[in-house]
Amino acid sequence: MPYDLYDYFLKEKNNPIFTEVTDKVRENIWKESIAFITSIEWMTMENKMMVKLYYYLRYS
Repeated sequence: MPYDLYDYFLKEKNNPIFTEVTDKVRENIWKESIAFITSIEWMTMENKMMVKLYYYLRYS
């Protein structure tokens, strides 16, 4: 019986749909906290704004 389950899980692990689902779960559920993600998004947005402002002031 345990070997049957092992074979079943081994086959499921090699299934592309199973790997896609586990990747989505890892990406969406087990990622960093919302505050950390929001701060990263704000930093990238702030960097883009600073670069645009620099180019605007430099070449205007």
